[in-house]
Amino acid sequence: MSNKFGYNFYKILIIIFIFITMKLYGFEPKVNDFINSYQYELYQSWLETEKLDGDLPAGFTSEKVVRNFKDKNGREINVEYDWQNWKIRTQREMVPFLYYLDDEQKIKPYIHFLERFIYRLNCNDKMFIIDLVDHDKIILEYKEQTGENALNLLWEDHPVPRIKLRPVELTANADTLGFKIISDKMDEFKISFPRVYNIKEIISGIREREFAKSDEFFPPIIEPEKKEIKQQIEDLSLAEYIRKYFETPPRRELLHNKIKDIHEFLTGEFQNHSISSEQNLWCLEIEKFEGKLDGDISLKVEIGTDIVDIFPQNDLELEGKTMKLGTDIIDMSSLSETEITAIANYIPHLIYEHRAIGSKLMNFLLIHDEVASTLVVYSDKRELYETDSYSDILLLLNEYWQDRTVYFGIDSIKKINGTIEFKGFLVARSQSGSCDLAEVFFHVSKEYKIDLVMMVLHPTEEIKR
Repeated sequence: MSNKFGYNFYKILIIIFIFITMKLYGFEPKVNDFINSYQYELYQSWLETEKLDGDLPAGFTSEKVVRNFKDKNGREINVEYDWQNWKIRTQREMVPFLYYLDDEQKIKPYIHFLERFIYRLNCNDKMFIIDLVDHDKIILEYKEQTGENALNLLWEDHPVPRIKLRPVELTANADTLGFKIISDKMDEFKISFPRVYNIKEIISGIREREFAKSDEFFPPIIEPEKKEIKQQIEDLSLAEYIRKYFETPPRRELLHNKIKDIHEFLTGEFQNHSISSEQNLWCLEIEKFEGKLDGDISLKVEIGTDIVDIFPQNDLELEGKTMKLGTDIIDMSSLSETEITAIANYIPHLIYEHRAIGSKLMNFLLIHDEVASTLVVYSDKRELYETDSYSDILLLLNEYWQDRTVYFGIDSIKKINGTIEFKGFLVARSQSGSCDLAEVFFHVSKEYKIDLVMMVLHPTEEIKR
């Protein structure tokens, strides 16, 4: 951790930052992002019909991902992936409507069905649209045909590679709620829902059929049990583990309704720390690593009915241009007062997030901002990995370092050539005393947000654990 060591890697940082700023990609779902293999195959079938430009930013909420594509003519195609517990369960292609819908909440489930229908009509495999439509509960009309005959004729006539829609018209009467769909290259068709049927029951039936198909036609996506993963990890060095699992990192585990006793949870995860609490504030303390690098964590715990939320405690102190966080002292003398105020808001969270690596606590503290990141691993050779999410790297290390005590600190936050940058030191100490070391370089945007990260990782030795 010498100045010369830091200077050399600072030069590497600049080179790699320039490289990855040229390669910021939109969200591209991986196989493990889907709730089952049926949804993954549906996604692949939709992509196969036409080469689309997906190099556009994606929008995220806890309920869905919104992704934009462009076809070869520059026409924008908007897709929404509905997800649950960070797994995609539904895929829809947005359609235009003729006029504003007054009762949006009641009509939304029907609109979502129509969007799923259009998405599948633009797939490469007819099977997916056949699976969607229950002709006993939904009326499909095309060229004076209904039901299965209308669907077969519609599939034969639909434009390849994809249908281009005009604004959709909503039709309603006492018995049915329907949509009239018109495109540039085919006759209009209608999808109607008899009022006697509940749209939620129709969608539930669709999901049941899809899960059955997933088991019948495709190998199911099965996530290995934690015990199986741990046994596999124990046979790998850190570099081998990253090499094997970087493309499919572990998922964040949602634990908010699984923790019954917060003291038992924290003592089980941090056996080398002393743990104390006062009301809803918890302190996890440990001696510094080699008298220099801290591992303390301060938390705020909110306990509701059958649910627990854990947050980092923002207990920093600012004295002029020096930040104090427990026994950590961070120099920010090259920053302005405005810059210090903006940066100080998230530094405690960032520090505690890293110190929680190797424990289930990190699932609560993990920041899910999509930040382009590079991981450089020095073992018997230098290996470079790239991802559009820094959380992927942290989750990967979290799985491997489960039996480690982790320390993390920031020396100073500097402004260099008009840009705010800082470096963190990370140590993961095993029970035997061996340590994996890392330097983490952070680049801050003009909006004072971290927009680029590079981690340079030095595994202790290239031996099996």
